[in-house]
Amino acid sequence: MEQQLSKFYTVPEVAKLLRVKKGYVYELVATRKLRAVKLSERRLRIPEAAINDYIQSSMNE
Repeated sequence: MEQQLSKFYTVPEVAKLLRVKKGYVYELVATRKLRAVKLSERRLRIPEAAINDYIQSSMNE
């Protein structure tokens, strides 16, 4: 059985998808409302599943 990798997005890509500023995406990550993978001190990647989870939880509020 092959395991499929999920797609990962950069902060600017997520900001464009959600139509918000990059700073807001960083704030969501810092407050743990949006999960992210820290690749290095300055590099974050956000899994597609994390974006979907954030959207779902935002709709339920």
